[in-house]
Amino acid sequence: MELATLVAQPDAGWATLPDPRLDSPNTLVLVFGPAERLATAADDSPLADLARALPHSVFASAATHTVAHARQTHDEALVVCIVRLAHTTLRRVHAVLGPTLSAEAAGQQLARTLLDTPGLSGVLVLADGLEVNGPDLVRGLTAVLPDSVPIAGGMGAAGTHLARAGSQRADDPPQGSVCAIGLYGPRLRMARACRGGSVGFGQRRLVTRAQGHTVEEIDGQPALQLYRQYLGRYASGLPEAASHFPLTVFRQAGDTHGVIRYVLAIDAQRQTIDVAGDIPTGSLVQLSRAGRSELLEGAFQAADDLHQALPAHTPVLALAVSCVGRRHVLGEQTEEELDPVADHLPTGSVLAGFYSFGEISASAGQRCDMHNMTLTLAALWEDLAP
Repeated sequence: MELATLVAQPDAGWATLPDPRLDSPNTLVLVFGPAERLATAADDSPLADLARALPHSVFASAATHTVAHARQTHDEALVVCIVRLAHTTLRRVHAVLGPTLSAEAAGQQLARTLLDTPGLSGVLVLADGLEVNGPDLVRGLTAVLPDSVPIAGGMGAAGTHLARAGSQRADDPPQGSVCAIGLYGPRLRMARACRGGSVGFGQRRLVTRAQGHTVEEIDGQPALQLYRQYLGRYASGLPEAASHFPLTVFRQAGDTHGVIRYVLAIDAQRQTIDVAGDIPTGSLVQLSRAGRSELLEGAFQAADDLHQALPAHTPVLALAVSCVGRRHVLGEQTEEELDPVADHLPTGSVLAGFYSFGEISASAGQRCDMHNMTLTLAALWEDLAP
Protein backbone atom coordinates (compact mmCIF):
# COMPACT_ATOMS: atom_id res chain seq x y z
CA MET A 1 0.00 0.00 0.00
CA GLU A 2 1.32 3.43 -1.00
CA LEU A 3 0.19 6.73 0.54
CA ALA A 4 0.37 10.41 -0.38
CA THR A 5 -1.34 13.69 0.52
CA LEU A 6 -1.64 17.05 -1.23
CA VAL A 7 -2.90 20.48 -0.17
CA ALA A 8 -4.00 23.39 -2.39
CA GLN A 9 -4.48 26.70 -0.61
CA PRO A 10 -7.28 29.13 -1.65
CA ASP A 11 -6.80 30.62 -5.13
CA ALA A 12 -3.80 28.37 -5.74
CA GLY A 13 -3.14 25.10 -7.49
CA TRP A 14 -1.16 22.13 -6.32
CA ALA A 15 2.47 22.73 -5.40
CA THR A 16 3.16 19.35 -7.02
CA LEU A 17 0.91 16.82 -8.70
CA PRO A 18 0.83 13.20 -7.50
CA ASP A 19 3.26 10.66 -8.86
CA PRO A 20 1.50 9.07 -11.88
CA ARG A 21 2.76 5.69 -10.69
CA LEU A 22 0.14 5.91 -7.93
CA ASP A 23 -2.63 5.73 -10.54
CA SER A 24 -4.57 2.46 -10.78
CA PRO A 25 -8.15 1.14 -10.61
CA ASN A 26 -7.36 0.25 -6.98
CA THR A 27 -6.18 3.73 -6.04
CA LEU A 28 -8.57 5.70 -3.83
CA VAL A 29 -8.45 9.49 -4.03
CA LEU A 30 -10.38 11.38 -1.34
CA VAL A 31 -10.78 15.13 -1.87
CA PHE A 32 -12.13 17.53 0.78
CA GLY A 33 -12.66 21.26 0.38
CA PRO A 34 -15.05 24.09 -0.51
CA ALA A 35 -18.06 23.09 -2.62
CA GLU A 36 -17.39 25.71 -5.27
CA ARG A 37 -13.86 24.40 -5.84
CA LEU A 38 -14.98 20.78 -5.97
CA ALA A 39 -17.69 21.64 -8.50
CA THR A 40 -15.34 23.50 -10.85
CA ALA A 41 -14.56 21.41 -13.93
CA ALA A 42 -12.58 23.94 -15.96
CA ASP A 43 -9.50 22.53 -17.63
CA ASP A 44 -7.23 24.61 -15.40
CA SER A 45 -8.98 23.78 -12.11
CA PRO A 46 -7.23 21.79 -9.35
CA LEU A 47 -9.78 18.99 -9.64
CA ALA A 48 -9.22 18.67 -13.40
CA ASP A 49 -5.46 18.57 -12.77
CA LEU A 50 -5.98 15.64 -10.42
CA ALA A 51 -8.24 13.80 -12.85
CA ARG A 52 -5.64 14.11 -15.60
CA ALA A 53 -2.84 12.96 -13.30
CA LEU A 54 -4.82 9.97 -11.98
CA PRO A 55 -7.15 8.95 -14.83
CA HIS A 56 -7.80 5.38 -13.65
CA SER A 57 -8.22 6.08 -9.93
CA VAL A 58 -11.44 6.07 -7.90
CA PHE A 59 -12.36 9.59 -6.73
CA ALA A 60 -14.78 10.65 -4.00
CA SER A 61 -15.06 13.89 -2.11
CA ALA A 62 -17.05 15.91 0.40
CA ALA A 63 -17.59 19.64 0.66
CA THR A 64 -16.35 21.39 3.79
CA HIS A 65 -15.17 24.79 5.00
CA THR A 66 -12.29 23.37 7.06
CA VAL A 67 -9.95 20.50 6.18
CA ALA A 68 -7.45 18.63 8.32
CA HIS A 69 -3.99 17.67 7.12
CA ALA A 70 -1.43 16.09 9.45
CA ARG A 71 -1.47 18.33 12.56
CA GLN A 72 -2.94 21.37 10.83
CA THR A 73 -6.34 22.69 9.78
CA HIS A 74 -6.95 24.91 6.76
CA ASP A 75 -9.98 27.01 5.91
CA GLU A 76 -11.12 27.08 2.26
CA ALA A 77 -8.25 24.80 1.17
CA LEU A 78 -8.38 21.51 -0.72
CA VAL A 79 -6.78 18.44 0.83
CA VAL A 80 -6.29 15.14 -1.00
CA CYS A 81 -5.32 11.77 0.41
CA ILE A 82 -4.26 9.08 -2.03
CA VAL A 83 -3.90 5.40 -1.23
CA ARG A 84 -2.84 2.84 -3.80
CA LEU A 85 -3.94 -0.57 -2.53
CA ALA A 86 -1.91 -3.63 -3.43
CA HIS A 87 -4.27 -6.43 -2.41
CA THR A 88 -7.65 -4.68 -2.21
CA THR A 89 -10.14 -3.79 -4.91
CA LEU A 90 -12.53 -0.83 -4.91
CA ARG A 91 -16.12 -0.26 -5.96
CA ARG A 92 -17.82 3.15 -5.90
CA VAL A 93 -21.60 3.47 -5.90
CA HIS A 94 -23.88 6.43 -5.31
CA ALA A 95 -27.53 7.32 -4.96
CA VAL A 96 -29.49 10.55 -5.29
CA LEU A 97 -32.38 11.01 -2.88
CA GLY A 98 -35.76 12.19 -4.10
CA PRO A 99 -39.51 11.82 -3.61
CA THR A 100 -39.31 8.07 -4.20
CA LEU A 101 -36.00 7.37 -2.44
CA SER A 102 -35.56 8.15 1.26
CA ALA A 103 -32.22 8.22 3.06
CA GLU A 104 -32.93 4.89 4.76
CA ALA A 105 -33.95 3.25 1.48
CA ALA A 106 -30.83 4.70 -0.19
CA GLY A 107 -28.65 3.18 2.52
CA GLN A 108 -30.26 -0.22 2.00
CA GLN A 109 -29.92 0.06 -1.77
CA LEU A 110 -26.24 1.00 -1.59
CA ALA A 111 -25.51 -1.80 0.88
CA ARG A 112 -27.18 -4.43 -1.32
CA THR A 113 -25.26 -3.21 -4.36
CA LEU A 114 -21.95 -3.41 -2.52
CA LEU A 115 -22.74 -6.92 -1.30
CA ASP A 116 -23.29 -8.06 -4.89
CA THR A 117 -19.51 -8.30 -5.10
CA PRO A 118 -18.04 -10.92 -2.74
CA GLY A 119 -15.33 -10.14 -0.20
CA LEU A 120 -16.57 -6.80 1.16
CA SER A 121 -14.24 -5.82 4.03
CA GLY A 122 -15.13 -2.17 4.71
CA VAL A 123 -17.24 0.77 3.55
CA LEU A 124 -16.48 4.50 3.40
CA VAL A 125 -19.50 6.81 3.12
CA LEU A 126 -19.68 10.48 2.10
CA ALA A 127 -23.06 12.20 1.98
CA ASP A 128 -24.71 15.59 1.62
CA GLY A 129 -25.08 16.87 5.16
CA LEU A 130 -27.69 19.46 4.24
CA GLU A 131 -30.13 17.31 2.29
CA VAL A 132 -29.57 13.76 3.56
CA ASN A 133 -30.89 12.48 6.89
CA GLY A 134 -27.69 10.97 8.28
CA PRO A 135 -29.19 8.77 11.01
CA ASP A 136 -31.68 7.29 8.53
CA LEU A 137 -28.89 6.67 6.01
CA VAL A 138 -26.80 4.81 8.57
CA ARG A 139 -29.87 2.89 9.72
CA GLY A 140 -30.40 1.69 6.15
CA LEU A 141 -26.76 0.68 5.71
CA THR A 142 -26.55 -1.24 8.98
CA ALA A 143 -29.84 -3.03 8.34
CA VAL A 144 -28.30 -4.77 5.33
CA LEU A 145 -24.53 -4.90 5.89
CA PRO A 146 -23.15 -7.63 8.18
CA ASP A 147 -21.89 -6.46 11.58
CA SER A 148 -18.45 -7.66 10.52
CA VAL A 149 -18.20 -4.95 7.82
CA PRO A 150 -17.03 -1.67 9.39
CA ILE A 151 -18.52 1.62 8.14
CA ALA A 152 -16.93 5.07 8.46
CA GLY A 153 -17.34 8.49 6.87
CA GLY A 154 -19.17 11.75 7.27
CA MET A 155 -21.69 14.29 6.06
CA GLY A 156 -20.32 17.05 3.83
CA ALA A 157 -21.32 20.66 4.34
CA ALA A 158 -22.78 21.17 0.88
CA GLY A 159 -23.11 17.89 -0.95
CA THR A 160 -20.74 15.24 -2.23
CA HIS A 161 -18.89 15.31 -5.51
CA LEU A 162 -17.44 12.53 -7.61
CA ALA A 163 -14.72 12.81 -10.23
CA ARG A 164 -15.37 10.45 -13.13
CA ALA A 165 -12.25 8.47 -13.97
CA GLY A 166 -10.79 9.45 -17.30
CA SER A 167 -13.25 12.27 -17.94
CA GLN A 168 -10.96 15.19 -16.99
CA ARG A 169 -14.02 16.89 -15.53
CA ALA A 170 -16.11 16.80 -12.36
CA ASP A 171 -19.30 14.80 -12.22
CA ASP A 172 -21.28 16.90 -9.76
CA PRO A 173 -24.43 15.08 -8.58
CA PRO A 174 -27.35 17.17 -7.36
CA GLN A 175 -27.81 17.88 -3.68
CA GLY A 176 -29.13 14.95 -1.74
CA SER A 177 -26.47 12.52 -2.96
CA VAL A 178 -24.70 9.71 -1.13
CA CYS A 179 -21.43 8.08 -2.20
CA ALA A 180 -20.23 4.75 -0.82
CA ILE A 181 -16.85 3.15 -1.48
CA GLY A 182 -16.64 -0.60 -0.99
CA LEU A 183 -13.24 -2.10 -0.15
CA TYR A 184 -12.81 -5.78 -1.01
CA GLY A 185 -10.22 -8.34 -0.03
CA PRO A 186 -9.02 -10.46 2.91
CA ARG A 187 -5.99 -8.28 3.64
CA LEU A 188 -7.88 -5.00 4.08
CA ARG A 189 -8.12 -3.81 7.67
CA MET A 190 -10.16 -0.91 9.06
CA ALA A 191 -9.91 0.29 12.65
CA ARG A 192 -12.25 2.92 14.06
CA ALA A 193 -12.52 5.16 17.11
CA CYS A 194 -15.27 7.53 18.13
CA ARG A 195 -15.23 9.91 21.10
CA GLY A 196 -17.09 13.13 21.85
CA GLY A 197 -15.81 14.21 25.22
CA SER A 198 -19.03 15.96 26.21
CA VAL A 199 -19.88 15.39 29.87
CA GLY A 200 -23.50 14.60 30.69
CA PHE A 201 -25.16 15.98 33.81
CA GLY A 202 -28.62 15.83 35.31
CA GLN A 203 -31.13 13.04 34.88
CA ARG A 204 -32.23 11.46 31.64
CA ARG A 205 -35.59 12.77 30.46
CA LEU A 206 -38.16 11.35 28.05
CA VAL A 207 -38.73 12.95 24.66
CA THR A 208 -42.53 13.03 24.52
CA ARG A 209 -42.91 14.75 21.13
CA ALA A 210 -40.48 15.26 18.25
CA GLN A 211 -40.62 15.51 14.47
CA GLY A 212 -37.45 14.84 12.52
CA HIS A 213 -34.75 17.15 13.80
CA THR A 214 -37.16 19.28 15.89
CA VAL A 215 -37.72 18.44 19.55
CA GLU A 216 -41.07 19.79 20.70
CA GLU A 217 -41.65 18.29 24.15
CA ILE A 218 -39.50 16.70 26.86
CA ASP A 219 -41.26 15.13 29.83
CA GLY A 220 -44.48 16.68 28.56
CA GLN A 221 -43.07 20.20 28.79
CA PRO A 222 -42.06 22.54 25.95
CA ALA A 223 -38.53 21.46 24.99
CA LEU A 224 -36.98 24.92 25.05
CA GLN A 225 -38.51 25.70 28.44
CA LEU A 226 -36.90 22.63 29.97
CA TYR A 227 -33.61 23.29 28.14
CA ARG A 228 -33.49 26.79 29.65
CA GLN A 229 -34.10 25.34 33.09
CA TYR A 230 -31.21 22.94 32.54
CA LEU A 231 -28.87 25.77 31.52
CA GLY A 232 -29.71 27.98 34.49
CA ARG A 233 -27.52 31.10 34.39
CA TYR A 234 -26.14 30.12 30.98
CA ALA A 235 -29.60 30.43 29.39
CA SER A 236 -29.08 34.18 28.98
CA GLY A 237 -26.37 33.35 26.43
CA LEU A 238 -28.72 31.54 24.06
CA PRO A 239 -28.65 30.86 21.16
CA GLU A 240 -24.83 31.17 21.08
CA ALA A 241 -24.41 29.18 24.30
CA ALA A 242 -26.21 26.18 22.78
CA SER A 243 -23.02 25.02 21.02
CA HIS A 244 -21.50 24.34 24.45
CA PHE A 245 -24.52 22.36 25.67
CA PRO A 246 -25.48 19.56 23.23
CA LEU A 247 -27.96 16.82 24.04
CA THR A 248 -26.98 13.19 24.51
CA VAL A 249 -29.61 10.81 23.11
CA PHE A 250 -30.26 7.29 24.41
CA ARG A 251 -32.59 5.55 21.99
CA GLN A 252 -33.30 2.74 24.44
CA ALA A 253 -33.55 2.95 28.22
CA GLY A 254 -30.81 0.35 28.69
CA ASP A 255 -28.23 2.10 26.48
CA THR A 256 -25.04 2.98 28.35
CA HIS A 257 -23.58 5.00 25.46
CA GLY A 258 -25.55 7.81 23.88
CA VAL A 259 -25.25 9.75 20.64
CA ILE A 260 -24.47 13.46 20.78
CA ARG A 261 -26.83 15.86 19.03
CA TYR A 262 -25.62 19.41 18.36
CA VAL A 263 -28.22 22.13 18.99
CA LEU A 264 -28.56 24.05 15.73
CA ALA A 265 -31.29 26.53 16.63
CA ILE A 266 -34.02 27.38 19.08
CA ASP A 267 -37.50 28.75 18.37
CA ALA A 268 -38.63 30.99 21.21
CA GLN A 269 -42.13 31.31 19.81
CA ARG A 270 -42.78 27.58 19.38
CA GLN A 271 -40.52 26.67 22.35
CA THR A 272 -38.74 24.03 20.26
CA ILE A 273 -35.14 22.94 19.72
CA ASP A 274 -33.63 22.01 16.34
CA VAL A 275 -30.73 19.56 16.37
CA ALA A 276 -28.36 18.11 13.81
CA GLY A 277 -29.61 14.61 13.13
CA ASP A 278 -32.63 13.36 15.01
CA ILE A 279 -34.00 12.80 18.51
CA PRO A 280 -36.91 10.37 18.14
CA THR A 281 -40.03 10.48 20.26
CA GLY A 282 -39.68 7.94 23.05
CA SER A 283 -35.91 8.30 23.39
CA LEU A 284 -34.16 9.67 26.46
CA VAL A 285 -32.04 12.82 26.49
CA GLN A 286 -29.49 14.23 28.89
CA LEU A 287 -27.94 17.68 28.83
CA SER A 288 -24.19 17.67 28.20
CA ARG A 289 -21.40 20.17 28.59
CA ALA A 290 -18.91 20.54 25.73
CA GLY A 291 -16.12 22.88 26.79
CA ARG A 292 -12.68 22.98 25.26
CA SER A 293 -11.05 20.81 27.90
CA GLU A 294 -13.78 18.15 27.57
CA LEU A 295 -13.51 18.04 23.78
CA LEU A 296 -9.71 17.80 23.83
CA GLU A 297 -9.89 15.00 26.40
CA GLY A 298 -12.28 13.21 24.05
CA ALA A 299 -9.79 13.61 21.20
CA PHE A 300 -7.02 12.09 23.33
CA GLN A 301 -9.27 9.13 24.20
CA ALA A 302 -10.18 8.60 20.53
CA ALA A 303 -6.51 8.67 19.54
CA ASP A 304 -5.67 6.16 22.27
CA ASP A 305 -8.56 3.88 21.27
CA LEU A 306 -7.39 3.89 17.64
CA HIS A 307 -3.77 3.32 18.61
CA GLN A 308 -4.64 0.12 20.43
CA ALA A 309 -6.07 -1.34 17.20
CA LEU A 310 -3.25 -0.30 14.86
CA PRO A 311 -0.30 -2.37 13.61
CA ALA A 312 3.02 -1.46 15.18
CA HIS A 313 5.05 -0.84 12.05
CA THR A 314 2.68 -0.73 9.07
CA PRO A 315 1.78 2.77 7.77
CA VAL A 316 -1.94 3.54 7.68
CA LEU A 317 -4.28 6.04 6.07
CA ALA A 318 -5.91 7.79 9.03
CA LEU A 319 -9.15 9.60 8.18
CA ALA A 320 -10.32 12.15 10.75
CA VAL A 321 -13.90 13.40 10.53
CA SER A 322 -14.71 15.94 13.22
CA CYS A 323 -17.76 18.13 13.80
CA VAL A 324 -18.11 21.76 12.74
CA GLY A 325 -19.52 22.28 16.24
CA ARG A 326 -16.20 21.18 17.75
CA ARG A 327 -14.45 23.60 15.40
CA HIS A 328 -16.68 26.39 16.73
CA VAL A 329 -16.06 25.57 20.40
CA LEU A 330 -12.33 24.84 20.13
CA GLY A 331 -11.57 27.94 18.06
CA GLU A 332 -7.82 28.61 17.96
CA GLN A 333 -7.23 25.32 19.81
CA THR A 334 -8.80 23.21 17.03
CA GLU A 335 -5.49 21.80 15.86
CA GLU A 336 -4.80 20.46 19.34
CA GLU A 337 -7.34 17.69 18.77
CA LEU A 338 -5.20 16.41 15.88
CA ASP A 339 -1.94 16.25 17.85
CA PRO A 340 -2.68 13.08 19.86
CA VAL A 341 -3.93 11.35 16.72
CA ALA A 342 -0.72 12.12 14.82
CA ASP A 343 1.37 11.12 17.84
CA HIS A 344 -0.19 7.65 17.95
CA LEU A 345 0.16 6.71 14.25
CA PRO A 346 2.82 4.31 12.93
CA THR A 347 5.77 5.87 11.13
CA GLY A 348 4.98 6.66 7.49
CA SER A 349 1.23 7.07 8.04
CA VAL A 350 -0.79 9.97 6.67
CA LEU A 351 -3.57 11.87 8.47
CA ALA A 352 -6.25 13.87 6.65
CA GLY A 353 -9.93 14.66 6.94
CA PHE A 354 -12.59 17.32 7.26
CA TYR A 355 -15.02 19.08 9.59
CA SER A 356 -18.47 17.74 8.94
CA PHE A 357 -22.21 18.13 9.52
CA GLY A 358 -22.32 14.60 10.95
CA GLU A 359 -19.75 11.89 11.68
CA ILE A 360 -20.37 8.25 10.76
CA SER A 361 -18.54 5.71 12.88
CA ALA A 362 -18.60 3.47 15.95
CA SER A 363 -16.37 2.53 18.83
CA ALA A 364 -15.64 -1.07 19.77
CA GLY A 365 -18.75 -2.84 20.93
CA GLN A 366 -21.12 -0.07 19.79
CA ARG A 367 -23.41 0.11 16.79
CA CYS A 368 -22.53 2.43 13.94
CA ASP A 369 -24.42 5.74 14.00
CA MET A 370 -24.25 9.35 12.89
CA HIS A 371 -22.77 11.55 15.58
CA ASN A 372 -22.36 15.26 16.28
CA MET A 373 -19.73 17.04 18.39
CA THR A 374 -17.59 13.94 17.97
CA LEU A 375 -14.12 13.20 16.64
CA THR A 376 -14.27 10.00 14.60
CA LEU A 377 -11.18 8.24 13.29
CA ALA A 378 -10.81 5.48 10.73
CA ALA A 379 -7.53 3.83 9.78
CA LEU A 380 -7.01 1.73 6.65
CA TRP A 381 -4.12 -0.62 5.96
CA GLU A 382 -3.34 -3.98 4.37
CA ASP A 383 -1.91 -6.96 6.17
CA LEU A 384 1.41 -8.08 4.74
CA ALA A 385 0.19 -11.68 4.55
CA PRO A 386 -3.33 -13.11 4.09
